[in-house]
Amino acid sequence: MTKRTSGEGGFFHDAERGIWIYQIRYTDATGKRGRKKFAAKTKKEAMQKGREFLENIRQGMLANHERMAVGNWIDRWLTEYVQPHVRPRTWEKYRSCLDRYIVPFYGAMPLRELNASDLQAHFNGLRTHGRADGMGLSASTVRATRRYLCMCMDDAVKAGLLLNNPVRNTKPAKLVKKENVVLDKEQVSNMIQAATEMDSPVMCHVMPVLLALTAHTGMRQGEVFGLKWEDVDFNHGCIFIRRSLAHIIGKGAVFQEPKTKNSRRRILLLKEDVDMLRCYQEWQRQYAEGLGDKYAMPELVFASPFGTPISPTNFTRRYFRPLLQKCGIDERFTFHGLRHTHATLLLQQGVNPKIVQERLGHSSIKVTMDTYSHVLPDMQRQAVDAMEKIFE
Repeated sequence: MTKRTSGEGGFFHDAERGIWIYQIRYTDATGKRGRKKFAAKTKKEAMQKGREFLENIRQGMLANHERMAVGNWIDRWLTEYVQPHVRPRTWEKYRSCLDRYIVPFYGAMPLRELNASDLQAHFNGLRTHGRADGMGLSASTVRATRRYLCMCMDDAVKAGLLLNNPVRNTKPAKLVKKENVVLDKEQVSNMIQAATEMDSPVMCHVMPVLLALTAHTGMRQGEVFGLKWEDVDFNHGCIFIRRSLAHIIGKGAVFQEPKTKNSRRRILLLKEDVDMLRCYQEWQRQYAEGLGDKYAMPELVFASPFGTPISPTNFTRRYFRPLLQKCGIDERFTFHGLRHTHATLLLQQGVNPKIVQERLGHSSIKVTMDTYSHVLPDMQRQAVDAMEKIFE
């Protein structure tokens, strides 16, 4: 090899391989110093590679950025940037989406090779055939996956591993908003009555109270399953939402803080619900005493037959879905639909949306209004009728 100096670095010619090698010195944003070589068939190409690298370093990119793969950065990001700052269930959503829909396709690729065109095609493909059975993923799932990856790459830019975020140059899947499936008051009553006739000698007592309380308060599933007797104020006829129960893969049942600041709230109860809870508490006390030490957590209002926290998956499969089928309720209806039912029935009765927001624990009135916009035309008619009476 022979060496010649030129500008910031030096040239080497490898006659055996027929290539030129351009060597430079650098100091990155962390103060790390080093040398790096760039090979090409011509001196011009080798120098171009070296100068692009130096320009990236000047703009804040770290020297080792070329060795970072997409999958490695995602793992690091989930562990160091996300997990310490979000609820376990939220972290699980991030991890699940990225592990399923990004890592298998881009995990081994260097970060610097990600580009908007390929990512856009990938997101479009997820929408049409992204599921394991070949069907398309929902728009909300694809949008969530894109959002998580975008956050991940934003932090890669801040960490000096990328100059720009290619995900930001893609378009999110068009969101097709599905109308919430809700029940009318007769359907709610029929479902509660049918729950008293369930075959399980335990759940025929638990389910009617659980369903009635959820429909009458609008609590989230995690809030209902995480409710303890210390949260029930019989004297003032209310309950306090202080925690939520989540099931995390690898950890099982986990009690956590309510979803938002406004989720920590007080909910007034119907008098019939107070009486119902008193009777149910006495039944549960006698039942738990009969099992003795085998009943795990008597402090929980709603629990499995052995007093352990209720598993949402097991609950839906063994009890909730069969009950819906027995009642002839739309199969699209979910347990969360009881929360939507509560809000819809209140708004249809002309209850102030601000009050509905407080009962549901929404972070803002905008969330309530956006979620239940389908109810607003009825409210508008009520407003017009009221104005006609005023100016009659």
